[in-house]
Amino acid sequence: MVTLSAIGAKERELILDNLALLARLFWGPDESLCQDLCEEGCRGFSELGPLLSPPGPAAARDLEEALAGFADSSQLRDHMETAYVRFFVSRQGGVTAPLYHSCYLGDGLLMGPPAQEMARRLEAAGLGLEEGSSEPPDHLAVELEYLILLLEEGWAHDDPALLAEAAEFAGGFMLPWVEAFLARLSSEAGPRLYPAAAEFLTALLARLGRF
Repeated sequence: MVTLSAIGAKERELILDNLALLARLFWGPDESLCQDLCEEGCRGFSELGPLLSPPGPAAARDLEEALAGFADSSQLRDHMETAYVRFFVSRQGGVTAPLYHSCYLGDGLLMGPPAQEMARRLEAAGLGLEEGSSEPPDHLAVELEYLILLLEEGWAHDDPALLAEAAEFAGGFMLPWVEAFLARLSSEAGPRLYPAAAEFLTALLARLGRF
């Protein structure tokens, strides 16, 4: 059986770097993120995209195009802040695509079973949200950071159990709701950066979940 341990060092690095960048994107824009995107573009996405199944390659190209038209980090930040609020925070008629896993199951209420499961996983790993954070533990960026931890520890210690958990977490726990999240984003016209990032993420989670 092929496992995540079979992935080569270069692809491992690309996967971890891309997951980290996706987590930063879904935490919301800040000056440091926008400077990095303006200086380095989406080289990491472009390098990993061809290794993924659709929509990964096309999403990487869309991300590159979405970032190409900004003169500086301030212009990019203004654009990202507007899109972030529109898609994820506040919009007349309701938020397009909440960033919380619980919103995509059952009655769609915050702090549902996925939040409880993530709180359990974080506690078991000796982790917690930053002091003062008001975000539920099933925020997309929190789940991405937890996945990064599983992969980093699993690869560093060549631990089959951790890598199996990472594959299950990516493909079984995250992918179904991230696909629903993407469907909501894709139904809206407007800025392409975040929908393209969600498309790329679904392709990456699908790859990780196949192992």
